[in-house]
Amino acid sequence: MDADRFWDLIEQARTAAGPAADEAIRDVDFDLGEIDDLSFDDIDIEALDGRVTRTGGPGEPTDAEALDNVDLDAEDLDDEDLDEEDITDPVAVALFDLLVQLPPEEIAAFENAFEDFRTLADREDIAAAATLIEHGLLGDESFEDFRAGLVALGRQAYEAALDNPDSLADHPMVREIASAPDLRYMSREDLLYVPSHAYAVSTGREELTFYEYAESLRSGEEVHPAEAEAWEITDEAETRRRLPRLSDLFFDRSIAIRRAALAKLGLDS
Repeated sequence: MDADRFWDLIEQARTAAGPAADEAIRDVDFDLGEIDDLSFDDIDIEALDGRVTRTGGPGEPTDAEALDNVDLDAEDLDDEDLDEEDITDPVAVALFDLLVQLPPEEIAAFENAFEDFRTLADREDIAAAATLIEHGLLGDESFEDFRAGLVALGRQAYEAALDNPDSLADHPMVREIASAPDLRYMSREDLLYVPSHAYAVSTGREELTFYEYAESLRSGEEVHPAEAEAWEITDEAETRRRLPRLSDLFFDRSIAIRRAALAKLGLDS
């Protein structure tokens, strides 16, 4: 599937979702008003779905690696078939309605293109932006969800973010997240499961067979993200230099949450 066809389907889904396409996802009912007195005891760690920052200085282990053996009870749907009601995100629902009408090979082609666009966004500077937006907490799984959410913003926002991650500060969803009194996210996990679910519904086959099928239809070279330098997200001067507008929106709050989370888990921040 070429890029124009892929982005056309994304835009059709966004149009069908209406204003909800640019609304953040509420995850945790938590009052952020007293940030100076924030204690991670006040936050439901399970509801945060294992999000920890994945950025670190060159050659240093990431916090995500340090937390490999910490059980945060994050839900894992990778090996489960989904019922239609499990997909509730408005953009995901609209995309499912589009994909289920396509032949299996085109659904698989969409999946391959979707994976490629997520891979191109798998960069340290995008991860740093995601860490700020996602309240200082970002693990590998939640970064995958974030990159799905980045694609769901549409081609213009996606390409602008790859050119300059700080451009996300201009997006209404990101500004909503920054001003909300509770925790909201740009991540759209449901989107990751839409192609396989559409395939299963349209063909009657198991969802887990879909990924083998999609892989068998791949052609051409694998895509690779551009090189991007990592830095420690808690280095305020460096983070503000690289991501000035996102830092203005998120740094104080996100880094406070991050430090409280790591302290709760007995890790240095």
